[in-house]
Amino acid sequence: MKPIETIKVLTASVIAVVVMVGIARFSYTPMIPEMVAALGLSKSVVGMLATVNYAGYLTGALIITRISDLGLKFRLYQLGLVVAVISTVLMGYTTNVWLWFILRFISGLSTSAGMLLGAGLLMSWLIKHNHKSELGVFFSGIGLGIVLTAVVAQLIKDGFTWDQQWVVYGLVALVLLVPAWRWMPDYRTCALPRTGAAGTGEERSRFIRLLQLAYFCAGVGYVVTATFLVAIAEAMPKLSGQGWLVWLIAGLAAAPACWLWDLFSRRWGQWLALYLAYTLNSVSILMLTVNTSMASVMLSSVIYGASFIGIVSMMLAMVGRVFPENPSRPMSRLTFSYGIAQMLAPAVVGYLADVEGSYTNGLWLTLIVMAMGVVVLHLARRAQQRQGESVAAG
Repeated sequence: MKPIETIKVLTASVIAVVVMVGIARFSYTPMIPEMVAALGLSKSVVGMLATVNYAGYLTGALIITRISDLGLKFRLYQLGLVVAVISTVLMGYTTNVWLWFILRFISGLSTSAGMLLGAGLLMSWLIKHNHKSELGVFFSGIGLGIVLTAVVAQLIKDGFTWDQQWVVYGLVALVLLVPAWRWMPDYRTCALPRTGAAGTGEERSRFIRLLQLAYFCAGVGYVVTATFLVAIAEAMPKLSGQGWLVWLIAGLAAAPACWLWDLFSRRWGQWLALYLAYTLNSVSILMLTVNTSMASVMLSSVIYGASFIGIVSMMLAMVGRVFPENPSRPMSRLTFSYGIAQMLAPAVVGYLADVEGSYTNGLWLTLIVMAMGVVVLHLARRAQQRQGESVAAG
């Protein structure tokens, strides 16, 4: 295959992530203050709109675990692109809360298609065409999506009303859809045979369960910072009104980090890379507990962006390599665990903050969960090693 064709496929995959994750999901973050100011939305409605989006994402993950037909996956992936555009635009054409709930739920479904179907299909394509089975480039689309929504938010916040802003996001997604669609390969030709070589069913099951638990812990570390980092920044006089900048910095750090983690993993091994990513994510949380100066919050944002995206990229790529015959299914199982953490952790930390008047204890609890994640990750590594020994003995 010509290098230019490979570049087109990878570019199409990244752009699709920007559309289905960056815009369909993350555009809501900068839209919250716009909708609150214009419509007086309550915090409960704001929170529920985020929750139903997560619910759509989790529902999509569950559905994907039940799908093995490659043709159906490909069609749903294409549908996800279209749905991402439509569900974003329509947010600006109604003020009915229940319609918003439906649109955000549908948007969550498209995000699961972009993340899970997209990653699985690309993994199959890479293996089929003898490329390195790494997804760092693919997941850079998440960081680029964060950057895009943050920049667009600043460009349109003064010149457009809240409803017009939703339409602008949708039009940006529509423009990006064109190259994503045109350069997308026919993934239906990338079916791989079942290998059956990764140990017994029981051993494979134990390995994936441990990874799910470790990924749940990572989900706690991701969402607590994602939820409260901006709030911590906004509480600082020097960063008041600049919370978007902190989120932008996290996105800028995340975009190239996926590729760098792939390089590190290739040189030092995937497990050491994961241990380091978990540790760095913990360090970013620790920095918010011991020092809330502007420099510390900014540095924490950089470390956070670089580490959380590395965990996502490397974990999903790992299970894709272990289960190459149907990578989307184990990816979806991991993502479901990650999503449960995203729904539970902010509620627990938010409750502690309300009761105690600060985020400190909630952040310490998050650190404990991340430490548990490293332990479980090590157990998963041992389980995989026993898998290999079992295969060799057989």
